[in-house]
Amino acid sequence: MLTTQSYLIAILLYWASAIGGVWLLKRLWLPVNPGRGAAAMLGCLAGLLLAPAFPGESTETVAPALIIVIFNTVFGEGVTSAVWPGVWLVGSAIAGTAVSLWWRRRGLTDVR
Repeated sequence: MLTTQSYLIAILLYWASAIGGVWLLKRLWLPVNPGRGAAAMLGCLAGLLLAPAFPGESTETVAPALIIVIFNTVFGEGVTSAVWPGVWLVGSAIAGTAVSLWWRRRGLTDVR
């Protein structure tokens, strides 16, 4: 069973690796000043990678919402067990896209 401290450590490590992955995607695949489509795609990917799945009481592992949705739908208990992680996943993808487009529209410079 996960304690609060172990869950926080695991999710912070996961977020650090996801942020590093998004940074590498931006740096290696996209130009210095990406267009709106590329910015929206990068924001959506960031939202998909950074969405947490909140574990239940008897959970012994931590996994991101993307993994929970895929494996519970295909191999696990079915779609009913993947609804709430799916809602978090879609919401974070929409939020990531909106923030990325806002960032692009404001013309904020990227940290390189």
